[in-house]
Amino acid sequence: MKPVFKKYHYIVLFILFTLFFPVSVSYAEANTVNVSNDFTEKDMTSHLQVYVDSNDLTSDQILDRQDQFVPFSQADIDGDIADLNYWIKIDMQNTSDREKELLLEIKKPHLSLVSFYSDNNGSLDLQETIGYSLPFDNRTIKHRNLVFPLHLDSSENLHTYYLKIETDSFFQAPVTLWTPVAFSAQHSDSQMMFGLFYGIMIAMMIYNSFLYLSLREKTYLYYILFIAGFTTMQAIWDGYAFEWLWGDYPWWALRSNAFFILFTSLFGLLFAKHFLQLKSIAPRLDKWVLIFTAICSVSLIIPFIFPIGVATMASTVIATIFAVFIILIIMKVRLRTREARFFIAAWSLLLIGVLANLLAAYQLLPLNALTLFAPKIGMVVEVLVLSFGLGDKIKRVTIEKEQESKKYYMQTLMQNFFKQMSSIKEPTLLAENGLYTLLYLTKLEKGLYLHKNNAKWEVVVQQGDLSLDDRFHIDDQHLKRIIYATDITPRPFGMVDSFGTFLAIPIVCQNHTGILIVCGDEFDHIDPYQKDKMVLYFHDQFTVLMDNLMNYTSIKESAMYDHLTNVLNRKYFLEKANTIVKDAKEVSILLIDIDHFKSVNDTYGHTMGDKAIIFVANRIADTFKDIGFVGRYGGEEFIVVTSDVNEQEVLHAANALRKSLHSRPLFLNRNQTLSLTVSIGVCIQRENSLSSIKDMILEADDNLYRAKNAGRDKVVINTDMKVRSCKVAEK
Repeated sequence: MKPVFKKYHYIVLFILFTLFFPVSVSYAEANTVNVSNDFTEKDMTSHLQVYVDSNDLTSDQILDRQDQFVPFSQADIDGDIADLNYWIKIDMQNTSDREKELLLEIKKPHLSLVSFYSDNNGSLDLQETIGYSLPFDNRTIKHRNLVFPLHLDSSENLHTYYLKIETDSFFQAPVTLWTPVAFSAQHSDSQMMFGLFYGIMIAMMIYNSFLYLSLREKTYLYYILFIAGFTTMQAIWDGYAFEWLWGDYPWWALRSNAFFILFTSLFGLLFAKHFLQLKSIAPRLDKWVLIFTAICSVSLIIPFIFPIGVATMASTVIATIFAVFIILIIMKVRLRTREARFFIAAWSLLLIGVLANLLAAYQLLPLNALTLFAPKIGMVVEVLVLSFGLGDKIKRVTIEKEQESKKYYMQTLMQNFFKQMSSIKEPTLLAENGLYTLLYLTKLEKGLYLHKNNAKWEVVVQQGDLSLDDRFHIDDQHLKRIIYATDITPRPFGMVDSFGTFLAIPIVCQNHTGILIVCGDEFDHIDPYQKDKMVLYFHDQFTVLMDNLMNYTSIKESAMYDHLTNVLNRKYFLEKANTIVKDAKEVSILLIDIDHFKSVNDTYGHTMGDKAIIFVANRIADTFKDIGFVGRYGGEEFIVVTSDVNEQEVLHAANALRKSLHSRPLFLNRNQTLSLTVSIGVCIQRENSLSSIKDMILEADDNLYRAKNAGRDKVVINTDMKVRSCKVAEK
């Protein structure tokens, strides 16, 4: 069968295949390897001759094909996947003065089967056969790579050796010849580097596993599986997986490489998808990634049901597409998010490590420990950067969740506060509750509520020690926006001191103008969410509450007062009077009736009659404004209640009302006036003999009739069941 895949056909080999195996490209014509006294180690690549066997020749038959062996550089077989046998011929000559014990190492541990032959006078003697298709314990030298011992006698005779290589994976034969001492030293150095690499990778898996168990964030799970897959894949390529994990299970060992390439591609792409939030950033690409991850999931069964060569080819194709998707994702997200910056930085650092290794292979950089292990260093740095990126993302997500929880808490708290405040029916109490609510929400310690009464500002409620000079210079500009400490000084609001945090919220509605102010000494105490969301929400809701309350108050007052006279109507007067009686020690009830009012209506009409009622109501309200409450009892009849006012004051006020009507008649027009008089019935009761308001009104009504029967324009008072009539002499 002809070779199916060449290494230069696949972009993925640039990233995956070259990670750990630097390839020298300085091929020379195959020649004999001279082993001198000072020989320590030798890269055999330029000394190898190869024959590609498609007919499954025997060891004796291969000797007849000596003329068909070509230098390794001319065979162009690196990277082949084919059902072929590869015969490699190595010529050596001992030019030293003693026998040499050497080790021949193939740094391609997952070759299926490698047989080592020595040419013994025209026949091939099999020395050893090892590889992934045989148990690890079958090896003479227990090493992760394929290592064969060989012996060179002290003669200068030419020693020829053959390697027969069978592989179901990519063909590669990086061969090195060592002295045991040099091999041991190199093995010790590499073990330290490999130990550091695998130690870091395992530590990162354990660390992120604890984070996943703590946070239950599936991005961590994908990341852990990606690291686990990649680390296991490296262990397969380095030979440690076969040495330490499944050396007794060749069947699985041969298939593990393809499986973990698929596994790593799957979870690497799932991690990229969730870490970069492709669904929101690039929805179309996210759909394609989702489809491809489904294909990867199904492809995981390929190594178990198909031949190894097919599984290897399938995994290579999938890994290639994975690499293409990673490039497309990087091109799409670029540096739009913090996650994208971490992601691009991580993969760039891995790429730098791969490039450094390749440049060293092409001898453009010195081949040393740094360039040799540059891909592994790049991978470690990538894992660390992605871990930092994931940690940064989780931290920000945690902060965002905390902020969301805080927002929800604040919103719920404000809703509860506003629900409680909605039941308040008194403006001053609402202002007080609004101030305390805002202080609680902002965690500030001082504040006040200012109310504009006509053109004058006054402090309705105050919390905390505030120095005020009572000189307010608040203009309309201050009522158009929410004001912060950085916007203005507190001077216009009558405040002498300065504050680190100052917040003024105007509360302007149809029947109310106020300003709610909170402040504190700590600088910029209000966070962005409070400024942008909470304060605005509070302003809107509290303004609505105050507006509703003022409308309610206005409607209530409208319902309480008589529409014609603007004094309390009968219903609300009686409610107020009953409240007064409960707490007063002395109560007076006055029933006041306009004399001869029917003749006013009959003579001048009902319009003038209404004016007469309004005229008398205003005189009654002016007379009793400081000592009692006035109501319209019905028609032309009014009622007054006083509390804790002595008899002399009540009589004086009643007669002052009569006198004012005598001295100031109602003007009908420029040349005509109407003199009005009233009859007044009074009932006064003290604490030891207080009756109900209803009984007192009946007594006052009786006295009113007595006043009318006595000739009207009189005051009749009943105290301790004694009736007295009094009339003020007119001047």
